Amino acid sequence: MVIAVAMSGGVDSSTTAALLKSQGHEIFGITMDNHADWVSDIENARQVCDILGIKHYVMSARDEYKRCVMDVFAEYYANGMTPNPCALCNRDIKMNLLLKFALAHGADLMATGHYIRMNVDGDNVEMLEAANAHKDQSYFLSLVDRNNLKYVRFPLGEIEDKSITRKMAVEFGLPNFDKKDSQDICFIKHGNYKDFLHEFYSNMNLSVPGDIVLAGTKQILGKHNGIENYTIGQRRGVGVAYNEPLYVVDVERSNNQITVGSLEELRRNKFDLFATNWIMDCPDKFEAKVKLRSSAAKTSATVTKTATGATIELLEMSKTPVTPGQICAIYNENNAVIGGGIISKSTKLS
Repeated sequence: MVIAVAMSGGVDSSTTAALLKSQGHEIFGITMDNHADWVSDIENARQVCDILGIKHYVMSARDEYKRCVMDVFAEYYANGMTPNPCALCNRDIKMNLLLKFALAHGADLMATGHYIRMNVDGDNVEMLEAANAHKDQSYFLSLVDRNNLKYVRFPLGEIEDKSITRKMAVEFGLPNFDKKDSQDICFIKHGNYKDFLHEFYSNMNLSVPGDIVLAGTKQILGKHNGIENYTIGQRRGVGVAYNEPLYVVDVERSNNQITVGSLEELRRNKFDLFATNWIMDCPDKFEAKVKLRSSAAKTSATVTKTATGATIELLEMSKTPVTPGQICAIYNENNAVIGGGIISKSTKLS
């Protein structure tokens, strides 16, 4: 069996490749060329492949990555939503285009350095949270088609601490054993997404001032400097003074208006999802646990499938903002991912 290893140049994917080779698997490395800032990462991956004595391929995906991830990222902000580009990349690029590239180059399976656990039985896929709760990435993979997931393996899912991965990298003689984890969106330079948006929107006439109004009263509290600079749930940098903390509760492109209010204005117990993805078979209505942020605790909910996606009804008001554009991952009682979807802005949240 031949396994292609998706290699980003980081310690996780490099250790995955070394581990699989040490187990006697026939492997080769593949790296995505998504944008110009990935040149050094591609070289890091190639260096590791040279050390391991395996072939290394580069898949050019700049056009697809721009269309599926970068353009969507910008369009979400333009329409008052907060995107999750990593989830979109996993769904459309890594576990789709890159997987097809791997299979076309002779692989039977593809492995990645993600921290999740997986059980595959024919067409049935069970994706479980990682043994390391702090590194678990199941939330970011909840949109991936199960027909693609059945061809992917995650050798690091049982590792309980990242320090173990780094120790393994040292033992395998990998030069990137101490490379820092990527914390920012990979196509955003220095973590400043506003510069990226301003450049993207230069021909869209979006960066123009407009009103900041108070929820309920519509009292004008100040002016904003472009709706793309604001996201629902934002507190810092809102730019108005008031007698209590204010959060962005709505971003309206149609009238170039930002609405602010109290934290209570953001708490919800019911909302809709679109672009839903079902990894496990499930009925039209069922009880589950949902996660609204990768780092948030799960909360109990009723999930109802709809013609356009799903409706989520929490058993209690959300403790964190329900933010359109973000991912809602759905889990069963065994911490397996049932599926996921994107929180919608097309309906009024209640």
